[in-house]
Amino acid sequence: MSRRHDPLELSDWERVRRYAVPGWMIAECAAARERGDWRAACEAALFDVAVDDPAPVADLLAGFAPDLLRWHLPRTLGGSVHVRGWRTYLLAGDGPIGPDTMVLLVRTPDVQCGANRMSLEAVRADDLGGRPVHPLPPWLWDARRAADLPTVMPTEPTTDRAALAERWTAAGWELDDGGFGSWQSWHVALLRGIDPVLAARELRRIPAQFGHRSWEVQGRWDASQVRLESSGDRLRVTTSTKAAAGTDAVKLRLLAEALQPPIDLALIRSGQVDPADLHPLVRAALAPAATGELDTSVLPAVFTEERVFRVRCRGVWHWVAVRAGRLELSEHSEAERQRELSLRAFGGEISGCFAADLAWRGQAKWLPRALRDYRKDLWLRLEFGGSRVVVAALDAGLEPRLRDGGGRTLVHLLGAFGDPAVLARLLAAGLDVNARDRQGVTPLYEAVLWRWPLHLIVALVEAGARPRMEAQGVSPIRFLERLRPRDLTPDRAAVLNYLKEKA
Repeated sequence: MSRRHDPLELSDWERVRRYAVPGWMIAECAAARERGDWRAACEAALFDVAVDDPAPVADLLAGFAPDLLRWHLPRTLGGSVHVRGWRTYLLAGDGPIGPDTMVLLVRTPDVQCGANRMSLEAVRADDLGGRPVHPLPPWLWDARRAADLPTVMPTEPTTDRAALAERWTAAGWELDDGGFGSWQSWHVALLRGIDPVLAARELRRIPAQFGHRSWEVQGRWDASQVRLESSGDRLRVTTSTKAAAGTDAVKLRLLAEALQPPIDLALIRSGQVDPADLHPLVRAALAPAATGELDTSVLPAVFTEERVFRVRCRGVWHWVAVRAGRLELSEHSEAERQRELSLRAFGGEISGCFAADLAWRGQAKWLPRALRDYRKDLWLRLEFGGSRVVVAALDAGLEPRLRDGGGRTLVHLLGAFGDPAVLARLLAAGLDVNARDRQGVTPLYEAVLWRWPLHLIVALVEAGARPRMEAQGVSPIRFLERLRPRDLTPDRAAVLNYLKEKA
């Protein structure tokens, strides 16, 4: 029996599949892998590389598919497409890992939303340290192992603890006395999402690799205190917080999402994703009979084709047209538009086409749903396409003063683009580096809030962003000064010192 996923969760994942890893990115990564250019693949997939000497990790890099990893990584969901922040993932082969073994680390941005780029580095296994590290199975990131992606059928969810305990024991797990009867509700909730067959598969693989027999499971946000343990052929699940020797010294934790059937199986069954639209490596594993080609165009039709929408205006329906982010009120003259704007300046209310025009430019909230969905689609393609897409869109005539539903400009998206060169292009098109969104937030304040890297903050300040310009009553400098000592990390301290120097 197939598992009934939360419809909202499936809707979130459908959005992730539509925007987070565009077809052109997958195609460019595949082409780069075929010619052995792993750096080009990382660049296409928006990874910042910090690997000075690739020789010790050459075999790992030979199979590394950054687009495949980006496809599988956990997301914040809740309407967001972004990868979950504050995470460090370990990529390694199947052999035993000693203190001097070189491995790859992938770090997601130090925010829960609002950033898109990730980093890749090579380190000694003995130098992991710091925050928790999550080893990932090779089929989530190695193109050579993608066919090993589990195809275990999801099971029907149950709220009955006895039934859940029976499911785990049937998969070969030993439980505490009393099963799950005395467990806390959040522990049981985590186990409902984990497939015990996949968990058993992983606990027979990973202890031999790392030498640890007891593994804490990382839940969606924090460590769950659920432990999976192996000893020979015996498997045990417990809530004991007592760490096995050495395990917590390097904070290695299993990722709950890596112990679940691929969400793509549920998306296919629900009809929300066509197998032809899956990542080719995922499609080959989950739906090998499916055929079709991904859309690999950098600029989909939404950027170039004209679309028309109906707007209720003065008791009748009017047509408005949108092309390349520009809204045209084809049934009104410029004189009418100026008259409505003058009325608004004197406190009058405007509606219909003119209200939609104001909302489109980020100066009001109301916008017909069809136009709102169109703009959201356009904005997400820009945000997750990176500098490649935004530059191509501007070259194709994109309206540079386009704003999202919150009134943010493309300058507010610089952190997602990750390329300071885009800023010069946007400012040359007439954008204001100190522009405010509808909440009064400037790009520099957003950069400080969401912990953009220093080089992007330097680019904003050198372009004229003002460090003491207040947003919501607080300047970027003051925001950093108010942080608790434990939150003023070295990177944030460097930003604060720079802003004070330039203020």
